[in-house]
Amino acid sequence: LLAGAGSGKTRVITHRIAHLIAHHRVPGPAIVAVTFTNKAAGEMRERVVKLLEGKTLLGLPEVCTFHSYCVRLLRREGHPLAEIRPGFSPRFNIYDAEDQLALLKQVYRSLGLDEKFMPHRTALSRISHAKSQHTTPADMFRGARDPVTQRLASVYERYEGGLRQANALDFDDLLLESVRLLRHSAEVRDRINQ
Repeated sequence: LLAGAGSGKTRVITHRIAHLIAHHRVPGPAIVAVTFTNKAAGEMRERVVKLLEGKTLLGLPEVCTFHSYCVRLLRREGHPLAEIRPGFSPRFNIYDAEDQLALLKQVYRSLGLDEKFMPHRTALSRISHAKSQHTTPADMFRGARDPVTQRLASVYERYEGGLRQANALDFDDLLLESVRLLRHSAEVRDRINQ
């Protein structure tokens, strides 16, 4: 649903979930509802439970954030991802903003760069933007029209290398690697769709 704050999105979604479970006998675990924040997911979960009070249930739906759903998916079903992301293991680490910053600072040092080149958070933002556009470091190198973008491509490449070496994913990767997994593995897709 695309609607403004306070327009009833959560109400519509929670009533739809409850209706599917109570009137169409859809098992709760067959329903996944995702949202952006933990607060919104908690509120949605509470409302669904309240709407289903007194009903015989075959389990509750999975109500969570996009990122937490992707973490669960990659941990449970992520083994085939190693075929296209060498070294990947479902026991991956998740790098938060501070971990990302520490890795980026390491990369800067290894390349002899400092924040005069580009502030750390700006570089992380540009890497995040590139990832969201499915732009790899190699793509960035090919598209570079100036020395700053060429250096940023090197930073991005080493940043990605550092993540892989640590078997770590940043927040962007949680979403992107989940999509890659689902595109890559028909078996996982079929299991998720059941």
